[in-house]
Amino acid sequence: MSKQILDKSKELSEQIIAWRRYLHKHPELGFKEIGTAKFIEEQLISFGLKPRTGIGKTGIIASVGSGKPCIALRADMDALPIQDSKEVSYASQNAGVCHACGHDAHVAMLLGVAKILSGIQDQISGEIRFLFQPFEEGQDATGLGGAKAMIKDGALEGVDAILGQHVHGGDLEAGCFQVKTGYFSAAVDTFKATIFGKGCHGAYPHFGIDPIFLTAQVINFVQGIISRKIDPLEPSVVSFGKIQGGSAPNVIPEEVKLEGTIRSLNPEIRKQIKLNLEKAFQSVESFGGSYQLDIMEGSSSIDNDTDLVALLQQVASDFLPKDKILTGGLGMGAEDFADFMAIVPGAFYYLGVGLESPKEHHASDFDLDESVLYLGTALLTETALRYLKSKKNEN
Repeated sequence: MSKQILDKSKELSEQIIAWRRYLHKHPELGFKEIGTAKFIEEQLISFGLKPRTGIGKTGIIASVGSGKPCIALRADMDALPIQDSKEVSYASQNAGVCHACGHDAHVAMLLGVAKILSGIQDQISGEIRFLFQPFEEGQDATGLGGAKAMIKDGALEGVDAILGQHVHGGDLEAGCFQVKTGYFSAAVDTFKATIFGKGCHGAYPHFGIDPIFLTAQVINFVQGIISRKIDPLEPSVVSFGKIQGGSAPNVIPEEVKLEGTIRSLNPEIRKQIKLNLEKAFQSVESFGGSYQLDIMEGSSSIDNDTDLVALLQQVASDFLPKDKILTGGLGMGAEDFADFMAIVPGAFYYLGVGLESPKEHHASDFDLDESVLYLGTALLTETALRYLKSKKNEN
């Protein structure tokens, strides 16, 4: 089947690129992907499928085949609040919104999978489910992200395994495939804090409690968590991304606000960092200050299933030369695909789409090599089919 799937994917290459460019021109933010969802729905219906809409607010589900086993394939579809700076025919037409992470390509590749499989449904023994997921790039005011929203609406009911892919447009050469067993991305938590002091005139600091001074101590203590409290063999990081305090050069303010991110792999290390973060903020009390600290738990680490990774590597070896198949890819970025994997076994991998002059993700000029997108369609399609076959053979 593998050559047939690769050939069909190649035949769809121009269509996949066209889908990607349409989506790139019409990006939408998380949980606002109304037009995106409508476009996906129309394509799926044209394939003869019966999509279900409004799953996880703006998400879409469709499937081919039925019964067991069941494997899900996921593509995220939200864009970022970035102004597109590219001068290309498919540049974003929505001011301040841009597909600067490749989610448009993910959707286009999964539409390609749906197109191919809809034409060979008689050869499918089991179910292959397509999940078009909203809002991977963040959470709403209640802490709900796209993966959890879809799970809440039953997206994984009856699912035995799940696969996801992400284009990598930085230093990963176009046409490369990269995966590894075990940890593949970091868990992410966000914290917000306020350090309270006592305001006074800048010329008479002894009459007040300087929250800026207290903040400086906290920052030092927090930076010491990773270097002095955590095993150096355990990857982790704590970064401040926002600090606000004061309104005039000669006034010591009442408070300082801080926000930051925590990244880790090991669940135990994740707990240790949170405990030590609390202790770092407690240090302000010894100087007469006080604080409020809120830690918002995000997605866990992606921990790739050994058997699924082996299956992906087997398929990749049939489609790609050896020098294009890479092991690795672990980084401290986060992916809410991990929320699906907390429920069913899964695997997540990178497809290299780097241009000759690479464009970085989340940059205003992000772009990718579209000529290799058909490979993402082929890899997902063939792996899903082989998974169903292998599970049937087990029984």
